[in-house]
Order: sequence, then structure tokens, then C-alpha cells
Amino acid sequence: MTTPHQPISRRRLARTAAWAVPAAAVAVSAPAVAASPFQCPSRTFTATSPRSGSDPTTGTWRVPAGVTRICVTVVGGGGGGAANGSTGGAGTRITGDLAVTPGEVLSWTVGAGGVRPTTTGVRVPPNATGGGGYGKGGDVIFSAESAGEATNNNVSGSGGGSSAIVIGTEVLVVAGGGGGGGGSALTSSGYPQFSGAVAVGGSAGANGGGSATSHPSVPSTTATTNGGHGGSGGSAGSGGPAGTTTVGSSQTQLSSVRTAGVAGTAGFTGAGADGVQTASATTSHVSAGGGGGYGGGGSGSCTTLRVRDNGSTGTASISFGGAGGAGGSYRSPRLNNSTVSAAANGAAEAGTRRPGSITINF
Repeated sequence: MTTPHQPISRRRLARTAAWAVPAAAVAVSAPAVAASPFQCPSRTFTATSPRSGSDPTTGTWRVPAGVTRICVTVVGGGGGGAANGSTGGAGTRITGDLAVTPGEVLSWTVGAGGVRPTTTGVRVPPNATGGGGYGKGGDVIFSAESAGEATNNNVSGSGGGSSAIVIGTEVLVVAGGGGGGGGSALTSSGYPQFSGAVAVGGSAGANGGGSATSHPSVPSTTATTNGGHGGSGGSAGSGGPAGTTTVGSSQTQLSSVRTAGVAGTAGFTGAGADGVQTASATTSHVSAGGGGGYGGGGSGSCTTLRVRDNGSTGTASISFGGAGGAGGSYRSPRLNNSTVSAAANGAAEAGTRRPGSITINF
């Protein structure tokens, strides 16, 4: 992937500066060189991944005879989410054109989408495996041992995998996956429940969302989580900082657990971080995973708060997680007239994976 050092001409310097714009920016065109837009040919090759599994799709494409320039559209897998507003983050969408040689072989990987399970509120909810890809999305793994005897258990969404095109050892494009959306688990006994918490997964390199809740009977009783940070420039996104809890004077705190999210991994095949878990005697939750990419996204933090009403025996508990950060993205200087945006593929319902895709016009 390295090339011999050469004197930097004024023209080469201008070209290099243009493509070096960070690929994490959402919906911002970033031309790689100052050139007239290439008219993309009408013939297409398209690769996708199934919506039913976590494995990525891989393959190769050979440049046909007579073809010397192609257009590419590379989309990372979306993060897992649910219909309650905690949607998964969108994968990154990168477009551009590049010069090729007939017979040249492009290796491609299409990232799978993350998912949030449909079965929740049970003793042991199913795990949410991150979408596979050039860089894998973070998993959401429930630990029954960590939950103790909690009766309402839930998990957030897992991260989407990144999609990529490579020629030999040269990486051309990496489109990061979206971060998983957050979620919550609630219980109460003879007392109102906490309000539900919503956290949206990070899209196209962005940070995941945090969330907040309060108790309807005592508004001064609050709890928060923080979203994981998106990967950028090959560096991993950090985990969301630990959240906060406060308890009003008319309630007694029975338990308070605040756990920070963890960082993804660095590099072209960066993996999104796995979610973290907190629990009380009655609720447990696992935060969302980060998206895979050129620097994997961090996972959200997780918070549990359980309180008792001082005037009765009533109790309420909430365990909830922040959303995952999106994976970072990369564009080679060979890619001309490139654009970077958020794809519309973050999952908005449980049990659904929204994979990435790759299209080549030639």
C-alpha cells in the first residue's frame, strides 16, 4: 500500500489535499481531485448481503476488456434498532470514479447489518450478533450471571459491518457501518415506572446518541447514558462515558450502576465495540455495539437505577443503554469526484438487518 517517495508538485499537492477531507462528514461532497465529473456507464455489477444473517458477502470482479474507468458506490451495513425511536445508525455511502486496467481484479466485501432481538423482557434474551464485514460490527451479548435474578432483561442493537473494495493489497474504499440503537428494561411494583429512554445509533462516522430518563412521581430522580464515539481516520471510537444518577429526597436508592462503554479497534478492518451490561435485582440491559470500519465505533455506556418510595413499599427500576458510534470510512487518492453521505439503512424495527451494498458501473 506504500509507494516510493516522489517530489511533490503543485498539481499533486492540490490533488492530495482535496481527497484528505475526513470521510466521517455526513452528506458532504468531498471531490478527490479537481476534475470534470465522469459520466458513469450504464452497465452495472451489484453485490449485496442477505438480511437474514450476520455473515458478510465477499467476492471478486474482473475489469472487462475495453474498460478503463469505472464508477463505484459502496454502502456500509446499518446498525440494529427498534420501532420505539431507538433506531440503528445508517452506514456510510461513498461514491466516486477511478481509472482501471482491463483484467484487473477487484476484491469486495459487503457488510451485514446489525440487529436488535425481537424477544425481550425474559430471563435470558437472545444475543444480538454484530454484522460481519471488512470490519465487524460490535456484538450485544447478554450475561445471565451478571443479571442475577433480574426479571426484565433487554438488549440494545448491534453494530453494522463495513463494506470495502480492495485491489491486491491496496485498499480503495471502506464504508463504515452504523452504530446500534439503544434501549431499556423497566419494572415496577406498586409504583409508577420510569419513563422509557431512546438513543439513536451513530450514522456515517458520527457518535451514537445518549439517553435520559426521570421518574414521573419525583422528577428530580434522573438517570443518563452516553453514546459511543464514531471511528475516524483509522482510529477507533472511544466508548461512551459512564452516565449519571440522582435520587430525589422522597425516594431511597436501592441500587445504582453506571458502566462506561468500550472502544472499538483501529485500522482498515476496525471492529465495532461490544455493548456493556448493568443490572439491578429486577432489571438488566446491554448497551449498543459500535459499527465496523476504518476505525471501529465505540459502544454506548449503560446505567441501572432502582428506587423505593419512602412513603410506601413501592419500587421502580430501569436499566438502559446508550447507542453505538459508527465506524469510520476511507477513500483512496485514486477515487475521483467522491462524495460521502449517510445511507438510509439504519434498522427501525427489531429483528431486521439492513445490510450494505456495492455497485460498479462500467
